[in-house]
Amino acid sequence: MRTVTFSEADLETIKHDRYHHPDPQVQRKMEVLWLKQHGFSHELIAALAGVSRSTVQRCLTDYLEGGLAGIPPCYSKGPVSSLEDHRPSLEEYFAKHPPRSLKEAQHVIEQHTGIRRGKSQVRRFLKRLGMRPRKLAAIPVPPKSTIEDHARNQAQFLEENLQPRLEEARAGKRRVLFVDAAHMVFAAFLGYVWCFTRWAVRAPSGRKRYNVLGALDAVTHQLLCVTNHSYINALSVCDLLRVVANASTGLPITLVLDNARYQKCDLVQQLAASLNIELLYLPSYSPNLNLIERVWKFVKKQALRGTYHANYNSFVGAIDECLNELPGKHKAEMDTLLTPNFQMLDVMPLLSA
Repeated sequence: MRTVTFSEADLETIKHDRYHHPDPQVQRKMEVLWLKQHGFSHELIAALAGVSRSTVQRCLTDYLEGGLAGIPPCYSKGPVSSLEDHRPSLEEYFAKHPPRSLKEAQHVIEQHTGIRRGKSQVRRFLKRLGMRPRKLAAIPVPPKSTIEDHARNQAQFLEENLQPRLEEARAGKRRVLFVDAAHMVFAAFLGYVWCFTRWAVRAPSGRKRYNVLGALDAVTHQLLCVTNHSYINALSVCDLLRVVANASTGLPITLVLDNARYQKCDLVQQLAASLNIELLYLPSYSPNLNLIERVWKFVKKQALRGTYHANYNSFVGAIDECLNELPGKHKAEMDTLLTPNFQMLDVMPLLSA
């Protein structure tokens, strides 16, 4: 068979549709192409994609002859669900009122169409619409402020303060570092695992805490840290300022940080001024504008979630090991995770109470 080569545009489409296309059969065909691009044998592709060996061959032949457009659409061989007649109206309703459970979706469908379906059928219908269970995102909003006002303040800060400095950093004229502290409590960090029955993870006793105060370079993704086992305070911030100054390359330095009291006190501001470091404070309640928040989330997922640490030293060691491996083992993930594309509040749909 001829060698199958994929264009960059086709790879992006394949990568997206193998998970997000509403038709499961199309997802499997995209999975065949994705696995072929990674050099797997046809036998292994068939096993991993859950299709027959002949389907693999046919899918690749269709792509060779006509590209993605040459792959015929998948038609259902079974009866068409009567819910398909109500698909446009249900899709429009669910886009504005996402159901919190299959039971709620089942009730809504019955109310709108008079058709009652079991939970398994409702689940398959929602997937055909392109819906998936997704974790809600929490939006912190300052007291006595509306979401609209908060979104407007963030957008103004991003346009007038943060983006100009990031452009200077990308041009090699400035260093911009995002600062924040992570407080890792020696406890059980629960997570998700694929399993047949529910598993449990042993919870350590005690509540010791490992604190990491970090400064993340927006361009190089270098992480400078100060750690302790007690509390983060103004003296900790001063230690971090000295670490940042010692790592200086002679360029102007801007630290982007939140409004924690210990970061805005006179001691910190005076030391920053003496070291020629600009302190740029984010609007209140704006973790979505702080890149380093993504690092802490990654570290907790990589080193702590679903993992039992027999003692505090093992707990701390796992965190330190993950932090040390960020520029090496995890570099590719960091480069993808730390792109300066900030989630703005005005484009996020809000779930009504």
